[in-house]
Amino acid sequence: MGGFLTHLADKLAEKWLSLLVLPGLLFLAAASCARLLHHGAPFDHRPLTAALRHVGPRLHEPASAVLALAGVLLAAAAAGLAARCLAALVQRVWAGPWPAWAAPAARVITRSRRSRAARSPEPPAVTRYLPDRPTWIADRLRLVDDRVHAEYGLRIALLWPRLWLALPPEQRAPVDAARTAFAEAAALTAWGLLYLPLGLAWWPAGLAGLVAAAAGVRQGRAGAAAFADLAEAAVDVNQQLIASLFGLTLRDGRITPDDGARVNDRLNKGA
Repeated sequence: MGGFLTHLADKLAEKWLSLLVLPGLLFLAAASCARLLHHGAPFDHRPLTAALRHVGPRLHEPASAVLALAGVLLAAAAAGLAARCLAALVQRVWAGPWPAWAAPAARVITRSRRSRAARSPEPPAVTRYLPDRPTWIADRLRLVDDRVHAEYGLRIALLWPRLWLALPPEQRAPVDAARTAFAEAAALTAWGLLYLPLGLAWWPAGLAGLVAAAAGVRQGRAGAAAFADLAEAAVDVNQQLIASLFGLTLRDGRITPDDGARVNDRLNKGA
């Protein structure tokens, strides 16, 4: 038992270090550069050297050095926690639903996206596939439900938690990878957003933030698209499994819209 707890503590410390402290230390370094440098000489090391020389003598005593190190680590961890909270907000903005106070903005953005898509040279052939959410990612995830419902009568939001529990590990692995990639993209975007304000005082930090945020958005789209494709594919290739889970008798080897309606009613508990 003691060995297990030691191993668990090591894993938690490793996660804490890699997810919070190391990115936070890099952010603190950028913030220090933004505080000491300026746009005219963004790579002039002399202000940094002078600051280190000023602080150095105060750290000669072990107690002062330990307190300073603890303060830096706590500040780095706080920056990491702020980035994680912002990453959760980024995922909410990307995938929705938006909070009630943002609903007017969501409606305006959605109408604009829908109008542009309808006027495009190659608009969707089916009206239901026009944009109906404020972001591309939210629409991509919505389309999974629409496509599965159109084909099988199933509602993926109801079906997916139950199907996920029954999927074999080899089918879960790529879905987990896509979800992890999506979360990492949101974290990268969040760090990019945190770096942007530093660019007001030190332009390299703003440039780094802009690049990180843009890369995060691109990776987020890729992760969401991969997850959507895999979720839809899981329904397509597991119709026999779904039938066995809900006691369906398949006709012609596939789930019909009537079958899907019965499954939806059962999962809704008749509500």
